[in-house]
Amino acid sequence: MTKRCSGLPLALVTLAGSMRGMADIHEWRDASEELDESCMGQADMENGVLPILVYAFNRLKNSKLKSCFLYCSLYPEDYDIPRDELIANFISEELMDTRSSRRAEFDQGHAILNKLEKACLVEIWTDREVMRMHDLIRDMALTITKHNPRYMVKAGLELTEIPKIQNWTKDLDKVSLMDNSIHDISLDTSPKCPRLSSLILSKNYLLKFIPECFFEQIETSIEQLPNSISHLEKLNALLLGGCGNLVYVPPLEKLRLLRQLDLTGTSIEEVPKGMESLTNLKILYLDCCNLRNMTTGIFHRLTHLQELTLPCHVVHPTDVEGLKQLELFDGRLNSVSDLNQLIKSQ
Repeated sequence: MTKRCSGLPLALVTLAGSMRGMADIHEWRDASEELDESCMGQADMENGVLPILVYAFNRLKNSKLKSCFLYCSLYPEDYDIPRDELIANFISEELMDTRSSRRAEFDQGHAILNKLEKACLVEIWTDREVMRMHDLIRDMALTITKHNPRYMVKAGLELTEIPKIQNWTKDLDKVSLMDNSIHDISLDTSPKCPRLSSLILSKNYLLKFIPECFFEQIETSIEQLPNSISHLEKLNALLLGGCGNLVYVPPLEKLRLLRQLDLTGTSIEEVPKGMESLTNLKILYLDCCNLRNMTTGIFHRLTHLQELTLPCHVVHPTDVEGLKQLELFDGRLNSVSDLNQLIKSQ
């Protein structure tokens, strides 16, 4: 098995990670046979490494580990991926098992990343707060997703326009156009992707307008979302944090499966209409907004909220004391008496 690695450090390390903990000679012989079949016909250096990396990927013990690993490839090459952001995406994409609390879900996410690190498929940096993928390992992941009709990954390629409409197939589930120079989406662009759960347009800083047919994760200079976002009734996360020029979000009452809504740092002055209908919402971030007023009772129906952050707006404890699943509350109260009332209610 070592000879198959041709002295290449990445291949050796990755193979070693995939075999860690095995002591039975039968398992080793079986693994060796499997590796021989994987490498068959791959003689040159580049292709010689790839089958070994694919082999390590295939040895991951369950589909959840594989799905979370492939999700990492949606980020650009050499990108420092914040660990907490990545785990939050695992949760919103429902790539992991459902847990009873937000903390338990994050614990599961950390455990998954630790397993991927032990398998030498990801690298953990900066006091374990950031992770990266080695270029060749990311290339391996992209090779796998390239043959999967559910993925389109065009991150960090200096694109100035979105891919041609014929590339948007009906089976697409995850599309990453992150970190490009896309500046315009034509009005006649209307991809039909009914299964699309993740559309990542973050770090396209030149993009200021999205027509009625485009939606989700945006970190651009965009000023308003199209009303047609209401057609995405299966959307489970709408992440608009950092869209400082965003002043309008259309009514959201049809997005009943939405679990996470991030409007941090936007310029909206009113809470989006219909938000009280988002009864499955677990995460709501409204800090650093320009909200003029907060309608009393807006949170009463959001009984599944686990995290709630609000702007510097005084909240009456009765507005949030009914949220029995709340694990994190970041907001402002009027008095110590109100604080005690809120604590007692929890």
